[in-house]
Amino acid sequence: MFLKKCSIPAALVTTVLFLNSAAAQTNSSLPLPEVPEGKFEYQEIVGDEVTRFNWEVERKQGKIAISVFDTETSFYNLCTEDGATMEWRLVEEGVHDVTVIRKGNTLHLNGLRFGKEYNDEVTIDERPWYQPLSFSLRSFLNSDEQKTSFWVVRADKIDVMPLTAEKVGEEDIVFNEEVMPAQKVEIRAEGFRSQFWHGTYWYRKSDNLFLRYESVHGLPGTATTIVELIGTPQHLSDS
Repeated sequence: MFLKKCSIPAALVTTVLFLNSAAAQTNSSLPLPEVPEGKFEYQEIVGDEVTRFNWEVERKQGKIAISVFDTETSFYNLCTEDGATMEWRLVEEGVHDVTVIRKGNTLHLNGLRFGKEYNDEVTIDERPWYQPLSFSLRSFLNSDEQKTSFWVVRADKIDVMPLTAEKVGEEDIVFNEEVMPAQKVEIRAEGFRSQFWHGTYWYRKSDNLFLRYESVHGLPGTATTIVELIGTPQHLSDS
């Protein structure tokens, strides 16, 4: 689900995250680190195919805006600093142009879905909506909880579904010849779908920066999808 956009793979689904009160679902034991800002570059590897895309973070009127874009698709997320998603927009040329806004425990979906006008309201519960998983799990990462549950909008079909995230240990990730301690998190769908798909994310321990993603987006034998950080704002400015 990564999709190149850190939201849910099209496989499980067959993937690429409100209310302040929703943040109370996660019990933070440590203060949140400063949000990494600027433009970051990632690459998605599927077999022999490599695609690069940009992931940009900026502050807007006390909120965090996260934009993900390549040549054909763009995602815009507006989140609170603890990661809860308030608004999401997906633009996929010739397919979707949908905006989703949370009001209370209702998601309001409007725009074009598969090229046709689309308006819908989906009732959820008090759990948070975490659309960009590259960012939205930051409160969970800084908590003493081992597992959490949240809502997400499946990007390929524009469906709303619950997912779970579970901490599964720590590992070192190498970026630009530097070894970075990382928290490893496994994401699964809830219910029977959990048997068919899971994705693994790695986040830098020092500031929760998204470093890597791995999952299989298809039937057994399908090449593993890998997404990894290849450029930070400092690294990009020096290149």
